[in-house]
Amino acid sequence: MKLSISDYKKIIVSSGLVGDADFDAAAQSAHELGKSIEDILVFRGLISARTIAQLTAEFLKVPYVDLSHMTVQDEALSLLPENLAQTYHMVPIGKEGNTLKVIMSDPTNIEALEFVKRYTGLTISPYFGSQDDMRRALGLYKRHIDQEFAKILSQEAPNAAATGKNEPADLTKAAEKLSIVKVLDTILSYAVAERASDIHLETQGGAFIVRFRVDGDLRDIVRLPEDIEEPLIARIKILSNLKLDERRIPQDGRYKFIMNEEVIALRISVIPGFYGENIVMRILRESARPLSLEELGLTGKNLEIVKENIERPNGMILVTGPTGSGKTTTLYSVLNILNTIDVKVCTIEDPIEYGINRVTQIQVNPKAGMDFAAGLRALLRHDPDIIMVGEIRDHETAEIAVHSALTGHLVLSTLHTNDAAGAIPRLLDMGVEGYLAASTINAVIAQRLVRKVCSACIAEYRPDQTILEKLAADFQIDVAHAKFYKGKGCPECHGSGFAGRIGIYEVLSVTEGIREMVVKKVASDDILKVARQEGMITMMQDGLNKVASGLATIEQVLSAISDD
Repeated sequence: MKLSISDYKKIIVSSGLVGDADFDAAAQSAHELGKSIEDILVFRGLISARTIAQLTAEFLKVPYVDLSHMTVQDEALSLLPENLAQTYHMVPIGKEGNTLKVIMSDPTNIEALEFVKRYTGLTISPYFGSQDDMRRALGLYKRHIDQEFAKILSQEAPNAAATGKNEPADLTKAAEKLSIVKVLDTILSYAVAERASDIHLETQGGAFIVRFRVDGDLRDIVRLPEDIEEPLIARIKILSNLKLDERRIPQDGRYKFIMNEEVIALRISVIPGFYGENIVMRILRESARPLSLEELGLTGKNLEIVKENIERPNGMILVTGPTGSGKTTTLYSVLNILNTIDVKVCTIEDPIEYGINRVTQIQVNPKAGMDFAAGLRALLRHDPDIIMVGEIRDHETAEIAVHSALTGHLVLSTLHTNDAAGAIPRLLDMGVEGYLAASTINAVIAQRLVRKVCSACIAEYRPDQTILEKLAADFQIDVAHAKFYKGKGCPECHGSGFAGRIGIYEVLSVTEGIREMVVKKVASDDILKVARQEGMITMMQDGLNKVASGLATIEQVLSAISDD
């Protein structure tokens, strides 16, 4: 049963958590942007996804279950095959006596309940799960990739190798064999289920290694026979419209597919290596709901400053941090909040990570003369209200971005600096005049990513004495009474103790005092000192807050910040 907008209004507004006017505005945006009302409410920060799920379960008169806080055993999953679980959107999560607990996106589906009751011979107890909960539940079936590959390879790998490895026609024929198709489909399905960000296929002497990057860390998944390498690479090239017979130079392509009703885009890079070609596939979940600022990890005063500044009609907001720190994700979340029917939003990116409905997005193309500066100059002729520049790298881009912010546009962009205070001198070093920077920069967000403690196996622990001594000496932490948490390791996190990542932030609000320092071109250390006096929460302080909340380990926080 799909709930209507009026049902959601009854459920959410009556709870008192969202006002009538805010809900109506969100409903209008959902209609205009082609998104669900739940998505609009969540990434505008009006209510959390978990709260919506709890209220919906209460409305449907069934219990709600949060899978992130429980471990589902293989014995329960084995009671219903994966194909039936996908067909009926129903996943077993536990068995007590003669009762099977199942999570469902539609607990009112009597047909599904009756079928599974007959199939298992058990009494069925339904629990409500949101779309995200159901994707996570279906992903539980993919916990044993090694066993799946062993089955595929034992049955079909002898027929997988190409017979004429140097001829494109022979490679095409080999790439279309059922065994190669199954191997690639299995790699992709397991990567999506594991929430991997990248798939690495590496040709090494005597082996073809599959690796996934999950939560920022690479891990080996499986070693495939060497004779699968060429037909599998050929299969990927065919799908992404790359040249089969070109092995001397790098090639880039894209491929899109649907898995479990989720649209997945792959950004594919092929490079020649010493032993053969290597491939990295970046996984982009196009149909996934953008994360809200709260879900990214912005809280308290930091969240207030960001929300206040993105509502301003003009000026510049900068996001800083090293490569891989989540800057683009933060900007996309802000864009999704600002993207309404009454404003024009334009971006110039390298590369375009996600397509955003009703946003004009331009891809940088240096070979054609389309760099950030040229793209930004062109976008200004399209009457935008909000502009996102993927990165400010040079004087020309910086100058155009600053003048755009001065002339009534809200400009969002990124810089590569270690902290928030360092972004302003960096802009001045590019040739921007101090008085212009002072007039345009509204706020600077610095960020890092740390791995989140697995909520299914979280436990209190005591860090090493050297860490405790550092906390006491450098940060005046009362280590005798402070509590620290980590994941013990469970099937849900593959024994790692971590599940997902979260940002740690410092947000510099450019106040009048800071503006005066910018005009005088004061050093970043002095800007940082004044910002702290004015109450800025440093990245270390934000990290320690997340440690105390059980979201991150102290080791992760110290490691992320010590990289500076």
